[in-house]
Amino acid sequence: VHGKLEDAKKELKDEIDAEKDLAMKEGRNDGIEQGIEQGIEQGIEQMEILIQHLIINSRSDEIERAVTDKEFQKQLFEEFGL
Repeated sequence: VHGKLEDAKKELKDEIDAEKDLAMKEGRNDGIEQGIEQGIEQGIEQMEILIQHLIINSRSDEIERAVTDKEFQKQLFEEFGL
């Protein structure tokens, strides 16, 4: 499960890196880069909190699906008020 979470984080980072390159090519200012970095940090923090909620609620078996299934992830975010 940890490996899959790391893979998901790397995939997200790669996607964001590509978006940052595009933003720079379009001449956007440094505020975009800072906003993206903050968004990544917030997203990672949100996933960490979600995983903690699943563990605390004896639902560790749902972690893998939460990391790989975006719709399920959204449902869990709503369920836990994240």
